This record gives sequence, C-alpha cells and structure tokens, in this order.
Amino acid sequence: MSEFKLQRMNGPLLTPRTEHAWESRAVFNPGTTQQDQFVHMLYRAVEGENYSTLGYAKLDLDMQIIERRSQPVIIQESEIEKRGCEDPRIVYFNDSFYIFYTGFDGENPAESKNTRVMLAETHDFRHFRKRGMIGPDVQDKDAMIFPEMINKKVVYIHRIIPNIQLAMLDDMEHLISPEKNYWQNYLNHLNDHTILRGEFKWETDRVGAGPPPLRTEAGWLLIYHGVDNQKVYRAGAVLLDEKNPYRVIARLPYPILEPETDYEKYGDVNMVVFPEGLVCAEGELLVFYGAADKVIGGASGNLKKLLDELWRHKIK
Repeated sequence: MSEFKLQRMNGPLLTPRTEHAWESRAVFNPGTTQQDQFVHMLYRAVEGENYSTLGYAKLDLDMQIIERRSQPVIIQESEIEKRGCEDPRIVYFNDSFYIFYTGFDGENPAESKNTRVMLAETHDFRHFRKRGMIGPDVQDKDAMIFPEMINKKVVYIHRIIPNIQLAMLDDMEHLISPEKNYWQNYLNHLNDHTILRGEFKWETDRVGAGPPPLRTEAGWLLIYHGVDNQKVYRAGAVLLDEKNPYRVIARLPYPILEPETDYEKYGDVNMVVFPEGLVCAEGELLVFYGAADKVIGGASGNLKKLLDELWRHKIK
C-alpha cells in the first residue's frame, strides 16, 4: 500500500499584509476551531525584528477567507510575552473557547528561549480574557488540553523539549491555579508523564504536539511535528488510547506532510511545515499549518484512510 499523505489546498491561505505593520513581515502557525459551517482562525502575526501578536480570520469549509481583522486580537502585555504572543491552539471546552499560546520575552531571541505557555478565553472571538501563565515555570510550548475530560480529568498536553508530555488535572481552575508544589512534583517525575519521543530519522531532534487531539472511533488522533538533525519540520500522526491517552496504540513511521513547495521551503525559517489547526468536516480532515515561518498553508485528507493506515502500524 502507498503511504498516506495530506494533499495541499489552494496554495498559501494567508500571506502578510504590508499595509498592516503588525502583520507585515509574516503570518503563520494558525490555531483553528469549527463553529457551524465556519472556521475561526487565530494566527501568529510578525512585524519588524520578530515581534508577534495574534490575528483573527474566519474561513468557510472550502478554506476561503471571509473575514480578516485589521487589528490583532491578542497583544503583548505581561513581562513574559513582551516580545511575542505566538503559536495559538484553540480548544472548545465547557462552553468556552480556550486559547493556548506561547509567551516569549525575547531574552534569547537567537534560540527563541524563555518561552512559557499562556492561556486566554473567549466566547465570541471578539472579547478575550487573559488567564495568565499556566503549566510548569520552565521552557515550555506546544500546549493545549484535550477537548473533553478523560476519566473525570482535564488532560493537558505540552512539550518540554525534546518530548511530548501529559498532565492530568481535576478541572480548568486546577490547571490555572494548581497547588503550590504540583508542577515541581510533576517535573521531578517527568519521564513518567512523557508519551512521545522521537523514534524515526525525520524526528530525531524533537517532537511537539500539533492541533488539539481529535477523538475518533479508533482513539485519539494526534497530529504532531517532528524535527530532524537538519532542522527540517515535518508532520506525523499517532493514535492514543481513548481511555488512557498515555498509551500510544499506533504510530506512522513516516511523515504525512513535509516541505515540498517553495512557500514551505523558503521563508523566514526554511524547510518548515508546522501544523496547529485541525477541522474534521464530513469525514475529511482540514489541516492548517505554518509554512517556512512566513505564510499559512492548508491541506486535507480522508480521516478513514488515515485511521486505516495508522491501524496498519499498530504498536504490538
């Protein structure tokens, strides 16, 4: 059988707007969520020497832009995000849209270090409430929660380099305001919380979660990114057990999307596809990704075919 590959749609979906300073250099790494027949998108917008805010666009299910705001919706305010609000993921949970993004203070811009996970909340994508920093107070990103509770717990997925980890919390308020020693105890046993490590040549440097996990008949589908030793970013897919997401039940040994077009190969950071948004509409996956840290791309694939291919690579 041939390998499963996502198919690109429409070339770049969003490109920088030079008339808007705040998004004049780059727009990429979009988080998405579906509401009725529309897709809400929050994306990282860059101006000048890599200062980021989050912009908003609305799309239909054909990936056509029907609204794009002229001002950012989430801006730098706290000390940890003074250089950037970056790389949002959106999860609809308990009647709210939760936005998980990376705060970057710019203290080590060459290596993009000193990053923390930040949380915001909205009900209508017009009014946003920041909830502050969440997760452990260490280098952390690629974070979000599962869209529903598992075993009566909120499941938080994130990446302390180079692996992907899970934390289980009682509820959202526990995630926002945990007891004093919760995260230190967690860090002391980080290996116990690690669910995914780089196994294949195309992901030897690091892995990180992509869009929020999607519950399917076969388990939780997680699309993630892998980085090789040449710093090429590709997208892969795994299945996590429906009732025990610590357990990986299937994993593709090859990427489902990798840099091939010019807009994925050449940009502010070359050779990057970075998936962050996912919508499933009538059995078709629509994947939204950053391309070469410059523009936003879209790709699609049949969910059943992907699950069938994952099942061929079930972990014994």
